[in-house]
Amino acid sequence: MTTETIRSTKYPAEAHAYAAWPLILIIIGGAIGLVYAVIAYLINLKIYTSDLSRMNKILANLLCGMAACSGWWFSAQWVQSYLVH
Repeated sequence: MTTETIRSTKYPAEAHAYAAWPLILIIIGGAIGLVYAVIAYLINLKIYTSDLSRMNKILANLLCGMAACSGWWFSAQWVQSYLVH
């Protein structure tokens, strides 16, 4: 797949719905949550177009979102501890 093919790919609404669940980090995570949520969303869209089975796509989607939540948590803890001292 070339770069032009990837850029011109239109995703169905179902793909956006499945890939967008990490965007909840924007509500609770502020700017740091936004960064992690957008990265997870883009990765989830790539997972949707992969050759994985449907079950593996769902599991990879969940794993990516949970990794984003964990990254946000550790980053937020680091920033908070930096500001306290």
